[in-house]
Amino acid sequence: MRSSLSALRFPRRFQATFLLTGAIILSPLALQAEEAPPKASENPLNVALKALFSPGSTPASPPEEALPATHEQVNLIKLKEKNGQNTTIHALALDKDGRLLAACGGTRVSRQESIDGPAVTTITQPGEIRVFDAEGKQVDSWSVQMAPQAIFVASDGAIFVAGYETVLQLSPSGELMHEARLPHVADMEENTETIRKSLTEQIKQQSASMQGYLDQQKDRLAELKKKPENERSALDKSQIQAAQQMVDAYSQYVATDEKTINERVLASLNSKKSVASLAATKDNVFVATSDTAGHGFCIWRMSRDFKDSKKIVTGLSGCCGNMHIGAGNGEIYVAENSRHRVCRYDEEGELITTFGKRDREGEEGFSSCCNPMNVFITGDGEVYTSESNVGRVKRFTSTGEYQELIGDVSLVPGCKNVSIVVTPDHDRVYMMDMTRSHIIVMKRKAADSVTAVE
Repeated sequence: MRSSLSALRFPRRFQATFLLTGAIILSPLALQAEEAPPKASENPLNVALKALFSPGSTPASPPEEALPATHEQVNLIKLKEKNGQNTTIHALALDKDGRLLAACGGTRVSRQESIDGPAVTTITQPGEIRVFDAEGKQVDSWSVQMAPQAIFVASDGAIFVAGYETVLQLSPSGELMHEARLPHVADMEENTETIRKSLTEQIKQQSASMQGYLDQQKDRLAELKKKPENERSALDKSQIQAAQQMVDAYSQYVATDEKTINERVLASLNSKKSVASLAATKDNVFVATSDTAGHGFCIWRMSRDFKDSKKIVTGLSGCCGNMHIGAGNGEIYVAENSRHRVCRYDEEGELITTFGKRDREGEEGFSSCCNPMNVFITGDGEVYTSESNVGRVKRFTSTGEYQELIGDVSLVPGCKNVSIVVTPDHDRVYMMDMTRSHIIVMKRKAADSVTAVE
């Protein structure tokens, strides 16, 4: 069963993402407001399933009129393994020589849905940084002893990479120069019992809030199964399978026995040891991580040799594990996607300003459930933003004044990391589509169609 939906929304504390393969990925969200459970007819899962399995019940939205853009999609850089499998890709960077760096590898779970049931495969690939020239040809590969979840090249050319528990500095040729544990991991170990107690309480609260949704799905499944098996059509079977998957998914989150809670606490503790993104200035390195206490994300600052760590920003709100930061001119820019804005901080963590708003119609705002998802700061201080789900890239000044639409690209929809980098002359923009394991290349249109960046 292949779904045309890009995402099914769970209650605000949870989200299920339906990839084109039909995969379901569950993760806790860092959202601020609490909501009363909606009625069954308003439950977003029920609405989505109705739209999926009742063709014609929900009219398709007319295609949006294309906005004028400065760039257009000209190429795809496809990342493959030697056996032909898609390569897992996490983030992009551009080195001082203009080469494209792609952080790749790690373990992922592939789930293929069918009428006969899901087929689940675990795929593990070695951690590496793949290096591409300006034409998209791979010219090198640097092995790293972890799954690199984030990568950043500072203005002086220093290359920083971070993954589970670990942060690295590499030379321009990919040699390891420095290695250290991520600062929030040490903080977690010092406060394990406090964090465990807080997580246990959160899990119990989440379980209680999920019970109503589970009951709704059980009722729906029972209603669907009233039809005798020998009278069920292919559509009936698909609807039953989808409802059963929802029941199974919700059931995982309502169990409150000690074994289940301990397993979920351990999983949460382990997931918090990952890193969402990193950036660097002349003097410091910054990492965005899940906050060790409660929901949300925070930013840690370290010296360039990974010492003197300090948490400088807390309370950031991001969706699906995404919180991307960039750096330029000694300042930190944050794509706070759940609040539809970009935040600008100094190196002490003091908020300078914010810009952006949720806007599904206008050109200057950010659309979909949670955007902008990523930012990139050019050497001359321009701020580029990328939006998941819609594949849109925009340019702003360093102070947040909207400048232009860079382009809309063909992107697999979904709430996900859509890392971008921009060449120094602003001529090319590279955008990651992690679902299809490729990098989209956008190039500035001919001079007679748009005005070049001055």
